[in-house]
Amino acid sequence: MTNPTSRVRGTAKTTPDEVRPLPAEPMGPGEQAVREVLGNDEAYRHLRARAHCGASDALLAQLVLDTAKEADRLYARLRLQAAHARDRLNDALNCRRTAAFIPVSGVLNSCGHSTDLLAARTAQQLNQLGLVLDAYKTALPRTP
Repeated sequence: MTNPTSRVRGTAKTTPDEVRPLPAEPMGPGEQAVREVLGNDEAYRHLRARAHCGASDALLAQLVLDTAKEADRLYARLRLQAAHARDRLNDALNCRRTAAFIPVSGVLNSCGHSTDLLAARTAQQLNQLGLVLDAYKTALPRTP
């Protein structure tokens, strides 16, 4: 499909994707922690390259990346679960609803408990990532 040209120079119709660039996906706390500990983008690229080559510390580098990825996955689930809990609380606080519509099993049902468990699991994964990053930094060869 071609874009029609405009009579005014420089104002040809374009699709919305051409007008604004796609936003970069925000970093999760796992990737952010890895980048902060390693210090710069070059060290992060080096970590990714090591994970895919036959270097002696390839397994450790892959463990760092996998642990960070799992932390980011858990964090994304936590955000979704927290948004669900917020929506349930907003419904309960809606002044147009009467008390008769509040569920007998509670406002949050099991949503509150599962959000707490997911938050604890996310924190545990981030702690594990810290330990794996310490091991990776210790295993790196020292440069004089």
